[in-house]
Amino acid sequence: MAEGGLNQESVPKDGTQSDSHLLECPICLEQLHQPRCLPCHHSLCQECLSTYITSEVSGNRDTAATFTCPVCRTLTHPIDKTEDKDKWAEQFPVDKVATEMIQMKSGSTESHYCMFCEKAKDKKVLAHFWCKHTQCLFCESCKLNYHDIIHTNCDGIDIRTSAGTLPPRTGTLIKKCDKHNKKMHYFCVDHNSFGCSKCITVGHRKCNDVATTEDYCSTLDRNSTLKETTTYLREATDSLESAVKSFQQYLQSITDDKESALQSIDDMEERFIQQMKEMKKEITDDLIAKYKVESDNLKATSQKCERLKIAMQNTVESTATARQQNDHMGTILLYQRGHKELDAWKDIVKEMRMTSSIASLKHEAAFDRTSLNFGKIVVQKQQRPFTDVPSLTKPLSECELKEVRKVNIKMKSERSDCIARGVVITPDGSIVVGDDRNQKLKLFNTDGDVVDELKVNGIPYDLCLVDNTTVAAAIGNGVHVVTVTSSKLTISNVINIGKTCYGIMYRNEEFFVSTGGNEVHRVTKDGKTQMLHRGTNHTYTLSQDHRTGTLFIPYYNPTAGSTAIGSLSTDNLHKDVLKVNVVKAAYGVDVDGEGNVYVCGHGTHNVVQMSGDGTNVRELLTEADGIEQPEAISVYGDKLVLTRLGPDCNSIRLFQFI
Repeated sequence: MAEGGLNQESVPKDGTQSDSHLLECPICLEQLHQPRCLPCHHSLCQECLSTYITSEVSGNRDTAATFTCPVCRTLTHPIDKTEDKDKWAEQFPVDKVATEMIQMKSGSTESHYCMFCEKAKDKKVLAHFWCKHTQCLFCESCKLNYHDIIHTNCDGIDIRTSAGTLPPRTGTLIKKCDKHNKKMHYFCVDHNSFGCSKCITVGHRKCNDVATTEDYCSTLDRNSTLKETTTYLREATDSLESAVKSFQQYLQSITDDKESALQSIDDMEERFIQQMKEMKKEITDDLIAKYKVESDNLKATSQKCERLKIAMQNTVESTATARQQNDHMGTILLYQRGHKELDAWKDIVKEMRMTSSIASLKHEAAFDRTSLNFGKIVVQKQQRPFTDVPSLTKPLSECELKEVRKVNIKMKSERSDCIARGVVITPDGSIVVGDDRNQKLKLFNTDGDVVDELKVNGIPYDLCLVDNTTVAAAIGNGVHVVTVTSSKLTISNVINIGKTCYGIMYRNEEFFVSTGGNEVHRVTKDGKTQMLHRGTNHTYTLSQDHRTGTLFIPYYNPTAGSTAIGSLSTDNLHKDVLKVNVVKAAYGVDVDGEGNVYVCGHGTHNVVQMSGDGTNVRELLTEADGIEQPEAISVYGDKLVLTRLGPDCNSIRLFQFI
């Protein structure tokens, strides 16, 4: 870990802004010690990074081959994943720039040698003087015989009387090429890498965009790209500051709730001291457990925002310092780091919007002469006001789709082709697919590789998210609740309702399923059902607007003018949203975080995006895009995944909004 903070003041005597925050480890918040640089350009102490990696991949992730950066959450691969995880940190390169800056700032007592003797005589002679004009070191002999003859008025420094320290350099800290030992003055945009003149000549002759670091920085200035990024970082920092304050207020609120509930419990304890001791312990434990769950969630999100906020502030300040000092390489690295931090910020915003409810704890007391008890602890959820944040991207209603990859979902051991009736993207980017013919649930990672299969007893139809690590599937005559980790699918609960289930959706501790083809039922966790709506045609999938709770119901109807999409409000009022026209035989449906509704036109071979009231409808994908009989759809953040029944039904397609 880091060994003490810097002793320098935050602002040097020459008036330039200190860059000491560049040398702080984001984990221990002290000066970097043996700094290791991750691919996202964030540097951490080697020991801190090793401890973090070991913790990150522990427990259920013992077989994990990746970890996330503790600052920007970028997925990071070790250079050699076969090594022990406590050795992964050593695989990443030493941050030589940070090491050199630390040595300069801490007044390193390492020996300095006369530059003239090294070059002219190939000898290592201890230097005694530093020339400010030439930025060179001289021994006493070379100073008298060479330096003083040419630079008669030069203001030199005797480093023997200055505690062996040299003045800090204000120019660019340029790393030397490890392969050719030449300074890396060039930057290849195509490969996103630095290089010396020999690297560029040999390895980047065919690249389209190669420039000197100075020219590339000038391009960033001319295009205002660096300025815009800095502006976004400042705005994002302000937003995160507001979010952190809100979380602190929420934490204080439920802490007050806890104290109030405990007081209520204590008041009642006085009335039933002898008879109610065991009941008091039971309900107190329940309160503390629920408080811990909610407070831990708030603390974790708050700490995540705080850490990213500090990193963004440091990036903004460091960028200003780098530009002031003409540090072109540093400017580029900070520019790239800033974009990684902005991506992390957008992910946090999406996460907070998806979990936009806040809990409060209440003790509901109960007193009855025939049944003495302490009542119960109730966790109440309500909509959390979320501060508007500056948008870095267009609304999804204005974006187009770009195909990222096709994922083969048929396993080598399977004889039957697949029919993917249901699909869902999890918050960490994994994809869960329900395979009708092979009666399996399949888990794919972000690279499109299958990591687990789960054989089920029945045909899996629609899937939905319950929370960040739980998926529910409509299978056979019931609901299967499945726990999802990075490498495992596990059934945690089965709710039998005695009717064939097709579509499924989860809201407020209850499931909503379409059964019998055209009925929509509410299903409690103990299996009790209540019919809410009966349609005129089959409904195979369900989805909801998480902001309003409105349920969207697609109808597999081919008749022009009939209802294609309906909605069901939280008070069970049904409304026709879209008629059969641009969409025929609607099958899959999903809703994004902005309230846009996505519908698979099984009979029209297209995918449309529409507003929640159906007034704005546009085709996102058509037959011209290779869409044929689209089946299931899932949208999360800026990702969209699609299955189909037509040719090539053994693959699913992943798209990204741009």
